[in-house]
Amino acid sequence: MIAPAPSQQRALSLDLLRGAAILGILLINLYSFALPSDMRASPLQLDNPSPLDTFIWYVLAIFVDGKCIALLSLCFGASLEFFAQRHERSELQGRRLWWLAVIGSLHGYLLWSGDILFTYAVMGWVAWQWRGLGQRQLLVIGAALISVQSLMLLMLATLPESFHKEWAAYATPEKISEEIALYQQSWREQFPARAAEFFGLQMMVVISGWPNLGLMLIGMVIARQGWFSVGISRPVGNWLIGLTLVPGFCLVVVSVLIGWIKDFPATYVYMSGAAMHLLGSMLMAIGYAIAGLRYCHAASLSLLRALLIPVGKMAMSFYILQTLVCTFIFYGFGAGLFAQFTLSQLLLFAVIFWLVQILLAHCWLRYFYLGPLEYLWRYLAYRESQPWRRI
Repeated sequence: MIAPAPSQQRALSLDLLRGAAILGILLINLYSFALPSDMRASPLQLDNPSPLDTFIWYVLAIFVDGKCIALLSLCFGASLEFFAQRHERSELQGRRLWWLAVIGSLHGYLLWSGDILFTYAVMGWVAWQWRGLGQRQLLVIGAALISVQSLMLLMLATLPESFHKEWAAYATPEKISEEIALYQQSWREQFPARAAEFFGLQMMVVISGWPNLGLMLIGMVIARQGWFSVGISRPVGNWLIGLTLVPGFCLVVVSVLIGWIKDFPATYVYMSGAAMHLLGSMLMAIGYAIAGLRYCHAASLSLLRALLIPVGKMAMSFYILQTLVCTFIFYGFGAGLFAQFTLSQLLLFAVIFWLVQILLAHCWLRYFYLGPLEYLWRYLAYRESQPWRRI
């Protein structure tokens, strides 16, 4: 039997960051689970918002949207590096990524088209092929890749309006009504639209997945530096935070500020505004990771570590659990409450769901080494049973 690395050998700071990312992702995914899609793009698209709803939209746009999924990408890259340090078996890693793609595809086609696991599998395979590159090469390539999509959006913004006016536009009231009606239908009635959307996203991975790959490469470099194990010194940490988090924050704030001044026109929001916000979010995610590694060992954060590390150990299980719970509550094959809640009410739901996940993680890991999907993934990859129950 080939056992995975025991829990005491895990980089607990990696689990901490992964736990924070998986909980933060819920805040943004709720836009897709519970609200018409354009509401994520502009606060002016919110349905009769209160001042609190509008305030929450701005907080999420500046501090959360795009940052948590990017942080998870960086953590995935670090996990690839840790795997490479323990194994040089490319066929084993190939099976891990293959089964991750299968799990992601089942998630996307059967439950929710916003799946990210398939993208991680594809881009993770590319990152694995480049693991032999030096740290400087990985950094240069990673920095270039996280800029690709932003540059493409900026180039599109320079094209004539006739080229992008159809897709860079907000949905009409009729389209919004159709979207609400779709998500209030049964699973079978939703399936054709969900399958078509997810298939399109799978085909677009070769275009939209490069920023994720870039972050994976940077995560591999951070893992090689040993920062997940021993932390980052104060001078280096402060310098890197100033190099990433500060300019990233400024880019995001400027993108939102310009949108506010212009009343968030769709052509701005979906192109040049999205380009600034995306690049700024990538930099902020790296800054979040650096700050987390710099301060996560502080005694004052012991409670936060205790809460988040178990969630990070079960990240895949909770990612899918979030889909199961949210689709059951908001979609037509469950309670059918799509578009029935305000943003502030959804935030309250997210906080309660966070507490449930944290409690569930602590209870589960008292009796098991791995989450259920983590166990299944390893069983499929290793092709034999893995240690699971605690004796």
